[in-house]
Amino acid sequence: MNNSKAIIISEATKSMAELVLNRAKEQREAIIQEAKKKAKEIMDEARKEAEERKAKLIEQGKRELDKLKEQEIVKIKMEFKKRLYSYEWSLISSLISRSVSIIERIRDQKEDYRRYLLTSLTSALNLISDEEVVVHVDERDLNIIEDLIRTMQTSKKIKIVPDITTVGGLVVTSKDGLKEINETVEARLKLKNQVIREKLYNFLFGDLNVGSW
Repeated sequence: MNNSKAIIISEATKSMAELVLNRAKEQREAIIQEAKKKAKEIMDEARKEAEERKAKLIEQGKRELDKLKEQEIVKIKMEFKKRLYSYEWSLISSLISRSVSIIERIRDQKEDYRRYLLTSLTSALNLISDEEVVVHVDERDLNIIEDLIRTMQTSKKIKIVPDITTVGGLVVTSKDGLKEINETVEARLKLKNQVIREKLYNFLFGDLNVGSW
């Protein structure tokens, strides 16, 4: 009887153990499948996040590259404008230098030069109200100036002094030297230099704001 009970208990224990083992196996498979599923979800999420980060980095890189390209283009344009502007002004300076060399032969145009001296002398005498004035001339123009003064109708007492060297023109001063009207070609060119340069520039290249993009 006791042996029979022991066998029954043993069989019952064995059956229970097998049942527990089978349930554990079933749970293990479920756990493994759940773990695999979770791992796949995590992997997919990580892959998606990595792709998004990669896309953002590529887009950011493109923007930075485009920005660098724009900056380089702006630098190139500025350098081009600078060189072009410098070249244009050097051309203007060259033209003025050549013009001065032509002006230096102003005395070759005798009649035109005589009219220029007459206009300059008349203007200077009108600007100085003193009764006594000194006309400073280049010795090469002495005879012309003397002849012009003889033909002029003026009550001023005029002294002619050949004490300057000039491309052309004359200087008129008051007797005390406090007033001076410089009507030499050099003085006029210096006075009008910037205006002449700007007019030449506009004539040759258009607006001074050249090279706008």
